[in-house]
Amino acid sequence: MNMSNYYKALGFDPFEVAIPLTFHVKSSSDPEYARFERLFKTQKQNQNIWIIKPGENSNRGNGIQVANTLSEISSIIKSFGNSRTTIVQKYIEKPLLISGRKFDIRAYAMLTSINGVLKGYMYRDCYFRTSSKPFDLSNLQSRFIHLTNDAVQAHSDDYGKFENANKLSINDF
Repeated sequence: MNMSNYYKALGFDPFEVAIPLTFHVKSSSDPEYARFERLFKTQKQNQNIWIIKPGENSNRGNGIQVANTLSEISSIIKSFGNSRTTIVQKYIEKPLLISGRKFDIRAYAMLTSINGVLKGYMYRDCYFRTSSKPFDLSNLQSRFIHLTNDAVQAHSDDYGKFENANKLSINDF
């Protein structure tokens, strides 16, 4: 929401600039889900892949799934129950890859506010978490292809095969 507000304040459409199209759904009867469903039906079949994540109280890749059918997405949302919301986000179908595999970047920053003055600090070092398996849209079920979380990747037979602990330093990158 903050990134969306930021880009709108600059006069940009956030979903055309930097943020994948995202829906924050409370239940399958939520009007936000109806908005998602209408948009889903307008997408080309081969470009209709979504990542579904628990909205709260989740880490380590728990509950995250990739799907491309409305019935599967609806079923995933229902499986979270009424105790959590769901993030339904357009999947990046042509991501930047490292050696044919997905990655994410872990960087650290701190924002302080003293007497109303905001200051931001960025730690120069960061690292890249990589997946164990080559990127492949024909296999949406494999968490080893689509999620880079340590807790997920550690269970792959190929964990550490390409990089020690599936991590690259900024210098190694």
